[in-house]
Amino acid sequence: MARKNNLDVIINSMQNKPNEWRMDEYWARHQSGVALWIGGGVFGYHLEKPEYQEFGWTEKFRLHKAVQALKASRGLE
Repeated sequence: MARKNNLDVIINSMQNKPNEWRMDEYWARHQSGVALWIGGGVFGYHLEKPEYQEFGWTEKFRLHKAVQALKASRGLE
């Protein structure tokens, strides 16, 4: 359950506070210190900081959609 809550908070933040996120081709980093590895594509997404965490397939797909929307809003796609 905590894993799902973490992901919900991350996705909500990406959607509602996109200016708090910095991205490059490998990382999505929040100003609070949260770091997501996005370099391996949808199948490689995982949370690096504050604590390493893998996501399930459904969660990775949800995160991928949020990352793609964040990239598109920044003109990175």
